[in-house]
Amino acid sequence: MPLAVHKNWLLYYNYLLWEGMNLLKKNNKLILISLVIIGAVIGGVMFMNRGDFADRNRDTIEENVRNYVERYKLNPDQVEIEKITGPFRYPTGEEEFTVYIRHTGHPYFYMSLTGNPETLLVFEPKELIIKEIFNELYLEARYEELKPTIDYLASLDIEDPLRPVGTKIKYFQTNVGIDPEINDELKEAFKNGDDLEQLKQYIEENIEKISELDTDVRIVGIKKRIDEEQAEEIRQQLMNMLPKSNYDVRLGSRDLDTGEHKGLNTYLTIE
Repeated sequence: MPLAVHKNWLLYYNYLLWEGMNLLKKNNKLILISLVIIGAVIGGVMFMNRGDFADRNRDTIEENVRNYVERYKLNPDQVEIEKITGPFRYPTGEEEFTVYIRHTGHPYFYMSLTGNPETLLVFEPKELIIKEIFNELYLEARYEELKPTIDYLASLDIEDPLRPVGTKIKYFQTNVGIDPEINDELKEAFKNGDDLEQLKQYIEENIEKISELDTDVRIVGIKKRIDEEQAEEIRQQLMNMLPKSNYDVRLGSRDLDTGEHKGLNTYLTIE
């Protein structure tokens, strides 16, 4: 049966195995071995072709990503593709690929988008890109409150692993933008303006309400050799500096051999 008939290589590979089992029943081991080898080669080639998906389609995907972020009022020249993975096949037969992007302009953020491997178009049905933009602008609106902590951690040479050098906000991460109490409102504010000013105005006018909803803030930083004594000292300082909220604090480094986190690894509640 010719390979061209089989658009799905998995079906063809299964066909070879099925034929092989029939031959095995007839004790024709030589033909069986040949079929298995051929099937393995074909399978390997198909996997290699799928592995080349990102390289073959990178230019088109990059252009589609640029068009996508531009629709959300961002500068397409300030978006970078970090990685393209897939495509992945779901049990339903549908396929998708994932593209990880980094917006290096203002506001800075990193996220993933889903893509259709046939059209190479990217999409994100829940519009989480608006949430990413909102979260960073919201933290910037609270900069004066967060500045003492940012300056203190910077004085200890702790690095923010999730943002580049030079960003206004460091260490703090939030996901308050997905809160159902404000999610629809912030999307509406975002879409009403020609730029980000309408969204900034919404944040400014509702900063107290948003801050009350922001009850799960992460503080992330990297520094090697934070011992228990220094970790306790940092904890005490943070207790005195941080505004009211709950904080998941991860400051230090991870031992590559053991996977153990060394440093300050704790939850803080500031009331």
